[in-house]
Formats: sequence, C-alpha cells, structure tokens
Amino acid sequence: MSGCRKKNGKSSERGIALVIVLLVLLLITMIVAGMMVMSTTDTAISANFRDEQRAFFAARAGLEEVRDRLRNGSPNSLNGSLPTALPGTSNGVVYVTNALSGETVAPWNTTGNNYPDDEICKELTCTNNVPAGTPWYTNPAAAVASTTYAATPKLTWKWVRIMVKPNKSTTGASRITSVDGATSGATLGARVCWNGSNQLVTTNSDCGANAAVYMITALAVSPSGSRRMLQYEETINVNVPLVAAMYAKNHIDTGQALNVTGATDSSCSSPSVYGAASGTSNVTTPGSGNVTGSPAGTADSYGWSLNLTNMISSLSSGATDITTVSGATQGTGTPADISLTNSSLGTAPTVTYSGSDNVSSVTSPGTPVTYITPDLTITPATNPPTYKTLTLGGTSPGVSGQGVLIVRGNLTLDFGSNFDYFGLIIVQGNVNMVNTGNGNANPHIHGSIISGGQILANGTGMGNFNGSISIHANACMVQNAIGGQFYKTVAQRELVY
Repeated sequence: MSGCRKKNGKSSERGIALVIVLLVLLLITMIVAGMMVMSTTDTAISANFRDEQRAFFAARAGLEEVRDRLRNGSPNSLNGSLPTALPGTSNGVVYVTNALSGETVAPWNTTGNNYPDDEICKELTCTNNVPAGTPWYTNPAAAVASTTYAATPKLTWKWVRIMVKPNKSTTGASRITSVDGATSGATLGARVCWNGSNQLVTTNSDCGANAAVYMITALAVSPSGSRRMLQYEETINVNVPLVAAMYAKNHIDTGQALNVTGATDSSCSSPSVYGAASGTSNVTTPGSGNVTGSPAGTADSYGWSLNLTNMISSLSSGATDITTVSGATQGTGTPADISLTNSSLGTAPTVTYSGSDNVSSVTSPGTPVTYITPDLTITPATNPPTYKTLTLGGTSPGVSGQGVLIVRGNLTLDFGSNFDYFGLIIVQGNVNMVNTGNGNANPHIHGSIISGGQILANGTGMGNFNGSISIHANACMVQNAIGGQFYKTVAQRELVY
C-alpha cells in the first residue's frame, strides 16, 4: 500500500538567508570601497591644495625678499641694480634667481625648460618670444637669492623679475593696465610714476619729482610641479614734495655768495621750481641775479603744510647715527653740539658739469646713505623749540656725500673747504651758512634743503667769500636719495595662465 508524504511548505525559501547575507556583504563592500575612493580623493585634493599653497607662499616669499632688498640699507641690497630703462629696451628687465642644488634657473630662455618666463610676452611686445633690447634683460652677480633671507629647507621660488611699470602697451597686452585710460597716443607704453597718492603716466625719461613704480613678478614651482605666479607693484615709502632748492618755514637770507637756482639740472627731466621759498615769511636776496627759478626765483609766504616730525620719522628708518661717523666730535651736556669737519656721508655720484653748476650727466651713480643726528632739542621745552647744532665742514678735504641728511636740531654748513652733497638735507631748526677758511672752494649742493626754521647765508666770512656756492634744485637726486627707504606695495595680484 502506498503512503502519501506531506510536502514541506518552507522548502522554497531554503538558502534565502545566504543570498541576503551575500547581498549585504556586497553592499558593505561597495560602501567601504566608495569610502576608500572618497578618502583617497580627499587625500589627493588635500595634497594638491597643500602643494599649491606651498608654491603660493614660496612665490610670496620671493616677492618679499626682493621687495626688502630694493632699499639701500638691506642685506645684499639690489637698489644699485634696479632697471632705469623701460622694459622692451636694452637692460629693461632684471632677474633674481633662486636655483636649488643641481638645477639651472634661466627664465630668459623663454621657450626653454629651465623655468622659462612665459609670462613676459603677455606684458610686453615680443619678437621670437623675447622682448626688444640688446640685451633685453640682465642678471647681475648680486641678483641671486640671499642667504640672509633663506629658510630651511630652501623655498622653491625660482625667479623674480623686476621692471619699471609701463603704461598699457600699444599691442594691447592684457597683463598691463592703462593707468591714464588712453587707448592710443604717446602715453601708451610710457613710464608710470607715483605722486604720493596715485599712479600717473609721464613721457619723460624719468619720474622727476615723483617716484618710479616697479613691477616685480615671482614664479614658484613645488617639487610636485605646482606653479604659482604672483606680482607686486612697488614704490618708495616716502614722497617728499620739492618746492624749491631752499625751502624754509621762516625767513631766508641768501647772502651775497650763494648762487641758488630752482631750474632743474639738465640730467633730470623734473620741472623747475623756485630757487628759495619761505612758508610764512619772506626771502631776502642781497646782490642781484643770484637766485633764479620757475615760476620765479623766490616766493614769499608760499605756505607751509609739511609735518617735519612725521617726515623725519618716515625717512629715518635704517638711518646711521652721524655721531658714529669717524671724526665726529660732541660737546658737553645733553644734548650736545656735534661737529664733523670732513667726511664722506655716502658715496657722491660722479657727474659732468656744463657751465658753472649744471649737472649734464651722471657717469657713476654712487651710493646714497641716510644719516641722522640724535635729538638736539634743548629742554625744558620752549615754543618754538630751541636746539643744539650740528656743524659740517670747515677743513680740508671737506664734506662730500649723497643721500638724506636728517638734522633734529640746527645745522651750520661751513664752506671753508669743499662741500659737495647730492640729495636731501632736512633740518628741524635753523640752517646757518658760514665760511671759516677764506672761501676759496666752490661748494655744490644738488637736491633740496628743507628747514623748519630759518635759512641764513650771511654768517661769518660769507661776505668775503672768494669762491661760488651753488645750490641747485634736483628732484631726481632727492628721489634717488630717498629711494633707499622701504618700498611699499601699491597693488598685488596673482597671475593665472
């Protein structure tokens, strides 16, 4: 007899748990794999970002090193290597290089593979991938990264390019802006200057009473190949208005021995100024025809808006105390009179004169240096203040120099021997000119004298002066002198290419 078997109703579900487990494991595996991919991607993104930031700040470091080295008093100063010609002419571009061990950095090979400057032809007119000029660039011996600024390990900026800023070029190069808004005409490609508050364009060969604007561009390349290029526009930190060859808050007496002119030296394209200007009083000119200038030889009650305290503070950064100069002597008391009979206050330029006192050319620039006296204010304070005196000159070989001379008191200039100074003399108190040595010398001052008190040229021996004292306005000498100060950034940008 056959029996009937009961069918198991759950038999169709056998193995479903295994399938579900496998599906869950597959899902978990996919999630984990996705998380690993995302983590790897995030890590790569973070590494790339870190690498790009490394290149960015390396480029910033290169710009900041070069910016600081533009001033005279900096370690390994580049001030003497700054280009004066516009880019696109001979020697219009200066490169500072920073090669790591075993590598070659040659940005001037614009189509090579040693970190070429493939940006410059976006800023200037180029033929065969290089600007005009023979040579169009320089790389002076001093223009390498300085160990004074070096980090450990060495930063990866490769080069910094320095050039005078031109107005937008006639080719319409996209990287240079048109400062004056011109789309045609003589100012395209012309020199850009700084007047203390904004940029302006000049077709002259120099900026005259204004300051030059430099464009400095840096390329950094990280070991992984990230490239960042940054650019600053730099100008000097201080702008000194040139009103006259001699400008005083109070009375000026030019004496009989001075030949004062506000007509600029022919080697400088700056406009002419007054010969002598008094801010709140008048100018006395004994004799006839010894003070000339434009719009006039002299100006009475011209106005006085200078804050000498702030100006001196701005100019005194990095200045050398004049009492430390060999030969300087001090009297007794605090403060004490200071005397420096002969010395070199900076290296005077080598110049060519045409006529009695006109500098027609500068054949060697020399080295400007800023000197400052201690505070010579006599206490207790009076109104107006009274000061002790710095006396310069009087014995052979005399005084020569170039730069900025800051006197925080009175100044006596003794023309008893040679006295040749190029630049800016700024005095809080009075300036007194004397002659203790028969006056057979022919002193020259080219630049400007600014006094917060009086300027008197009728002191001891000046009436018997047998030579001729020339005081000649020269805004270029003033700007060159204060160009050793700190440079400030007036614009900055990152170049994306």
